[in-house]
Amino acid sequence: MENFLDEIPDEELRGERVTLRLLHEGDAPALFSLIDGSREFLARHLPWPAECTCVEDVESRIDSWEIQAQMANGACWGIFAKGSGSSQSAGSLRPADGSVPANSQQHASSQQHASSQQHASDLQLAGVIILGWIQAAHLSASVSYWLGECFTGRGLATDALKILSHFAFNRLGLNRLEISASVTNKASQAVATRAGYTQEGFSREFERINGKFEDHVRFSRLARDPQ
Repeated sequence: MENFLDEIPDEELRGERVTLRLLHEGDAPALFSLIDGSREFLARHLPWPAECTCVEDVESRIDSWEIQAQMANGACWGIFAKGSGSSQSAGSLRPADGSVPANSQQHASSQQHASSQQHASDLQLAGVIILGWIQAAHLSASVSYWLGECFTGRGLATDALKILSHFAFNRLGLNRLEISASVTNKASQAVATRAGYTQEGFSREFERINGKFEDHVRFSRLARDPQ
């Protein structure tokens, strides 16, 4: 597509409950820990947890996602849950004697850096959301997502899906996004519905989970649909 981006922009996407950031190799240990701690939970509806047995397996997946992002074929963002801690106030950055640095620009820069550090420290990797199979000619893509078990039930996936959908339509210029969820995965279906996706139909025996074929429910959202 002539006007489509050459690669997926590596920029932070912030929402009400979560921040999305493209995953890189340095995130592999934290992501493996999240998967390993929710292995049985994830394996109920997903086919791949058994394939991630060590950090190196996760690194390989991240490498693949990075290549896709560089080719604008897809990308994987970490879903980082916002913590309960509040950001530092400007006053807390002043010296102990209460004086203000002579160089106001340096002071402002210090404030911004400290705020950024505080923001990063308040974030915890909760899951991932993937934009895949981008078809530039048709301006369409698929979306998938998952959370670690201890992060469910807090609206994080819904917030992440809304953020990524807005980014895909308004930043990438896509027209159609599609989600496929197992008929038994009611939580994933509810996320799609809350994020403004419309149920279109069913895909029979779409995926094999734990040796059993499962039907999937298909959802979609168009750029012209209500935001």
